[in-house]
Amino acid sequence: MDAQQIFQLIDSILPFEVCLYYQVLPLSIQGSRLHLGMVDPKDISALDYVRRILGYVNCSLVPKSLESQVHSDTLSAYLKYSNLRHARASTTLDQKTSHSPDRKTEQAVDRPVNQNTESSLVYNPAGNLVRTEQQMAAARRLNRPQGVKTPPEVSPSPNELPVLTVQSPNLDKDLEAIAHLPPNQLLQELLARVLQGGIGRLYFERQLQKGRILWSQNGVVQSVLSNISEPLFQSTLNEFKRLVNLSLMPVKEPKQVEILRSYQNADLLLRLRVMPGVNGEEATLQVLRGAALKFYQQQQIVALSRDALRLAHQLEYKINQLERNARNNPDLMPRELDSLPVLNQLIQKVENQVNFLRELQQKKF
Repeated sequence: MDAQQIFQLIDSILPFEVCLYYQVLPLSIQGSRLHLGMVDPKDISALDYVRRILGYVNCSLVPKSLESQVHSDTLSAYLKYSNLRHARASTTLDQKTSHSPDRKTEQAVDRPVNQNTESSLVYNPAGNLVRTEQQMAAARRLNRPQGVKTPPEVSPSPNELPVLTVQSPNLDKDLEAIAHLPPNQLLQELLARVLQGGIGRLYFERQLQKGRILWSQNGVVQSVLSNISEPLFQSTLNEFKRLVNLSLMPVKEPKQVEILRSYQNADLLLRLRVMPGVNGEEATLQVLRGAALKFYQQQQIVALSRDALRLAHQLEYKINQLERNARNNPDLMPRELDSLPVLNQLIQKVENQVNFLRELQQKKF
């Protein structure tokens, strides 16, 4: 198994949420055949669903048996890979903003970048992403397959999240029918569509002196808003930036911002990724909910736990150094060490938090 190739296929063909929910994994592409790992190769609904997606990427399907543990470990590795890039991007951002104290620092995540990956759903046997209007139009006419499973909704979180309110009086209309709306209303209409259910995405594709917006659901394009004027395209993109509190300044490198909201009594995560393109900014809005959101949050807890343990070891090392120096040089020890009271308070606070986490763990088991 080539992990790098699997990660690229997850980014370009089968989204992470699809792989998680249907317990599948794109292993490799050989010619025009996609080798698909499946925990249950007899899962008819998963096979039908993936085949419908592959019908628009010019690939046939070759099912392969896959152990459940291998599937879980690979998806965990994919998230770790993304988190690693996130850490590197954050470090780079901190280094750049440290030289500009007045510049507002924003939360940023650098995920694997492929300009075409985010705005196209077509994959050719040569391994390149291509765009064809005929295939997009065919995908737009495709209705959602009957009997497709929908991931269960997330139970409301004990912590109250801001409620996402969406108003869409034109929800029954195609995207092209709402092209005349002002940016703030167009934002509402686009959000209503991407929040309808399943795995919703919006693709903001910048073209020469115009743009287009694609709405996909569960990996299949549902509708396309084409020939958008440059001012309307940028203004609409700016509305989404405001939604996630991202600076309106054009980005010079990919940035990703995530916000949690409550929508129709369920938790969801809105992930806006903005990236520089050949003709200007492009963006992708993705919605995580249900099983995908739970899995993502679980992996975040695991990553935070590792980071906390690493920092705890660093703190222990520094305190050991301080104690050793004080023992070896007692005459040099200041009568009053300002850091000790603050350090003692900090340790007490951390101990209380660890006790709280331990109680949660005991309740779970």
